[in-house]
Amino acid sequence: MPAPDPSDWLAAYLRGALPSLSTAAARKAVAATKSPRALALLRNHLEQHPDALTSGDSNAPPVVCTFIVVLADAGAEAVLPHCSRCRKPARRLPKTVDGGRICASCASWETAEPCGRCGRNLPVSTRDARGKPLCQTCRVRDPGSHRACGSCGQVKRVSARTADGTPVCARCYRAHRPSERCCRCGRHRPPERRTPAGPVCESCYQPPDQRCDACGRIGPLRTRRTETQPALCRGCYRGRTAVCTRCGREGPTKRCSARNREPTCPSCWPRPRRRCVSCRRITAILTRWPIGDICGACYKWIRDHPAPCTDCGTTRPLIGINSAGQPICGPCAGQPDRDYTCQRCGNSGFFHTTGLCLRCQVSDRVRELLADTNGTIPVDLLPFTTALTNTGSPSAILQWLSPDRPATRLLEHLHATGESITHHQLDQLPQDLTLHHLRRTLMHTGVLPDRVEYLERLVPWLEQLLTDQPEARAHILRTYATWTVLRRARRRAAHQPFTYSSSNWARNRILVSLRLLQWIQDQHLDLSDVQQHHIDQWLTSGSPESTYLAREFVRWARQRRLVGDITIPKRRHRSALPPITEDERWEQLRRCLHEDTLPTAIRAASALVLLYGLPLSKVTVLRHNDIHTDDRKRVWLRHGSHQLRLPPAIATLLLTQRNHPTTIAAVNRNHPDDTKWLFPGSFPGQPARDSLYRGLRSHLHLHIRRARSAALAHLAAEIPAAVLAQLLDLHINTALAWATYAQNDWSTYLTARTRATNNARNKTTRPD
Repeated sequence: MPAPDPSDWLAAYLRGALPSLSTAAARKAVAATKSPRALALLRNHLEQHPDALTSGDSNAPPVVCTFIVVLADAGAEAVLPHCSRCRKPARRLPKTVDGGRICASCASWETAEPCGRCGRNLPVSTRDARGKPLCQTCRVRDPGSHRACGSCGQVKRVSARTADGTPVCARCYRAHRPSERCCRCGRHRPPERRTPAGPVCESCYQPPDQRCDACGRIGPLRTRRTETQPALCRGCYRGRTAVCTRCGREGPTKRCSARNREPTCPSCWPRPRRRCVSCRRITAILTRWPIGDICGACYKWIRDHPAPCTDCGTTRPLIGINSAGQPICGPCAGQPDRDYTCQRCGNSGFFHTTGLCLRCQVSDRVRELLADTNGTIPVDLLPFTTALTNTGSPSAILQWLSPDRPATRLLEHLHATGESITHHQLDQLPQDLTLHHLRRTLMHTGVLPDRVEYLERLVPWLEQLLTDQPEARAHILRTYATWTVLRRARRRAAHQPFTYSSSNWARNRILVSLRLLQWIQDQHLDLSDVQQHHIDQWLTSGSPESTYLAREFVRWARQRRLVGDITIPKRRHRSALPPITEDERWEQLRRCLHEDTLPTAIRAASALVLLYGLPLSKVTVLRHNDIHTDDRKRVWLRHGSHQLRLPPAIATLLLTQRNHPTTIAAVNRNHPDDTKWLFPGSFPGQPARDSLYRGLRSHLHLHIRRARSAALAHLAAEIPAAVLAQLLDLHINTALAWATYAQNDWSTYLTARTRATNNARNKTTRPD
């Protein structure tokens, strides 16, 4: 019986291995292999490896690799063979190494040599006149490789040659490529790809949409699915991981370290400097959108501020422009993979990881830190987690809760205990800024009850201060602080607000007493052996601000007979600072009203100090409802028991500050206007204090005490003391003191007015 024809056997094999391939296409693919020897090699390999057409294995004869390429072009489900080095599918695998065939790019690295100019070990692109190898970069930069273009006549690098050997530059080559009619747009352009429907130009061609294995979105893929890596889209692809040679951090790199190039992370990679189409600055370009080149700052701002698209009406980042010059979103601009939509909540905006917006990332991070083994957050922490998730600045919360941050370690420690968070539990931990911020947040969200925070901080601070002190010294200081300083502080807190300055008053007296006891020990003395000349020596050894505060401790020790008859006199207060001049005051006030580059909070606070002489401590505690407008559109400021009518310029400035979105606080909640601070601080639910003091000094170089003195002196010279006291909520004695300082007690005014009236009367009756 004669042996079956290899062509018939191969056609029958294809119909079974690739059911989607038609019979005519199968016979056409077999007919392309004309050599009987090639058909025999192909049949033998397929009999030994039945899955050769779909496995992507490159360890096969060249005729098999060529046959797979022919089948893929015919529309079959054949998988192109993968390079055994880079694992990328390739239509041509010219070289065989151990383990399979490799592509042309990897084959060029097999014969890499040190470049004769730059010295890097790179593939040889050409050789110079002396036979030294040159890499592609040095070849492009070599003036010897430049020739006069046969089309434009300019001396440029040769990109191609015509049939008769005439050199052609890259620009002329692209302009004179053979054009065909695009099957989609109908324009005659050089084809980018050939599809079953016909040639497609570069503008109309889009890679086939597939599902990403990481985020599940359907769109163009950045990497293909292999045995070792999933199919990833552009957003999920992170590149190769290596140690950056510039900053030393491990992460995705721009260059492949396997090819003897220096791996560089995206942060250290030198970005091209071109003109940004949004801000019009020549700077480093981060990406290219349909509207043009975009820098990093504009990229974040546009993605963080989505708006309704002109074409479809969907709220997305507007990264394109239509024919009418109106902004449109990415899908309407022909890039459906750049819709920047969260796959969980559907919101559009900026997100660092693929598929999730910042708010969803905060929710996942909070659940990761505070949820139990069942994934449930304790009921008592729900207000805290809800406030973090609904915050107006999720990027700040995400940074606050990032791994290895102090707040993250503190929350992990509290969660590991398995107990409910209480004030007593937090008092046992080291008292630092992270703990204070977390406590304020828990109090603001209702997880912990409110308390006089600055007063209650003193007890754990005192215990932490006395931890490393000797037992005798710690006993004396603890007794003095408990029964004198803290007792006095609690009595004060019962009648008036206990502020940050009040806590500093208590801390400074305890610290100065500790320094005095340490100095006595350094002098090899006991507390009972201290004499007056020792105290005088200590007073002259330091500044008055750091020594005279121990007067209360010495009096306490003398009353308890711990020391002899010694005393510390009262410190003489320094003379009052002179106020700034009127010209300086009005110049600073003009800056507050007209300089838009200054922060709004700094302008509003300094305007109240410069115009009315209000103390900054009272300006910082103003609330939203302290500013109101009457029926006649006049703006009033409630200060104490009186209301100040604001000039239009000052009123506009304060209304702008009131309506400004709060971005400083870490947690925002919806509160009534009587609890919203006009100048919110960095601590949740607390007004700004130190930031305003620093802002007035850094932006305006303003001495607050001297500026306030100038404003009060001016007002005391213009209005009576009784009116000034009622207007600015001052004590009458304080108003009288300012009136005396301004040399205007109003009796002088009446005398001068009477004298002026008499002089005018005499002039009218005097004969000529």
